[in-house]
Amino acid sequence: MSNSTPVPDRIVFAGGGTGGTVGPGIAIAERLVEIAPSVEIVFLCSDRPVDRRLLEPGGWAHQCMPARSPGVRPGAAIRFLRGWHGTRRIARRVLDPVTNCRVVALGGFVAPPVVREANRRGVPVDLLNLDAVAGRANRWIAHRATRAFTAVPSDLPGVGDAIGVPLRRAVLPDGPASTHREAVGLQPDLPTLLVTGASQGALSIDRMMVDLATRHRDWFAGWQVLHLAGPDMVDALARAYAASTIPAVVRPFLERMGDAWGAADLAITRGGASSIAEVAASRTPAIVIPYPWHEDQHQAKNAATLAKAGAVVVRTDPVRGPSAKPPLESSLAGLLQSGEERARMFDAFDPAPEDVAVGFARTLIGD
Repeated sequence: MSNSTPVPDRIVFAGGGTGGTVGPGIAIAERLVEIAPSVEIVFLCSDRPVDRRLLEPGGWAHQCMPARSPGVRPGAAIRFLRGWHGTRRIARRVLDPVTNCRVVALGGFVAPPVVREANRRGVPVDLLNLDAVAGRANRWIAHRATRAFTAVPSDLPGVGDAIGVPLRRAVLPDGPASTHREAVGLQPDLPTLLVTGASQGALSIDRMMVDLATRHRDWFAGWQVLHLAGPDMVDALARAYAASTIPAVVRPFLERMGDAWGAADLAITRGGASSIAEVAASRTPAIVIPYPWHEDQHQAKNAATLAKAGAVVVRTDPVRGPSAKPPLESSLAGLLQSGEERARMFDAFDPAPEDVAVGFARTLIGD
């Protein structure tokens, strides 16, 4: 991915609202600091708590944008227009003082007004599409970007081959399972089920686990659970696991997701592109439960390659109705009981890929 792009003085990452949007930007920024320390890095993110929760621990310079998703109702339309113009004003202040600047658009509702301002000022824009089915924002940006890349095979025209999802160092395991388990308060020698709804949490998955811990505690004999839950479900889950005598650590958030993946023998997870990339990088056998209300079902498509290889199984969220529960519960019971099947799934993963974030960072500085 090399080219003759001059090294920028400042690189502005635009996007936010989910960990799957902000996280890849941080991954690229981490590598930029290592290979081009003179480049100033600024994040223009959403004002949702998840963005600050990811950016603040690393000390990344960031400004929270007032951008809002578009809507057809009058109130939503007014909020969208106010957010659009407010975001452009802030972007103008960030872009104006720098002669040699680039914008990296990561998607979501924050990115389009920043891109519009960059276009107006002649600032080059690189789009990094992060989903198999590109959203409206990325389709709009693709027509206005200087260059467009996709992290995963996508329906977005003109982006070329998938380059992979850039992953933060904090999401990559870097030691034995026992060390990672101890780091999150688990017993070092027990097989571990990781349950995660990703950065937004997953109420339906949380409720499912309360139900299963109550009805089928025998499934979890000899196991322990690391459950990263929605904040409103932490107490209920902790009580359910305790009542069923299932050893468990329940948290609303884990900064070092590498500890979670490194601890896990099996995972239940959503199917965002970053989550799937983390599953692949850690080679964790997983049950993927895509977010049920996306019309395009892009999370299922994100997981399709790993599912075809046999490294993960994809199951319907139980919130979709009674017919979804038996296949999901059967898969979980079987995988908890069969070390042989988990080993087969582990072997189905490809070897660890190259560091995508390094390659993309080098593209930005023309290396």
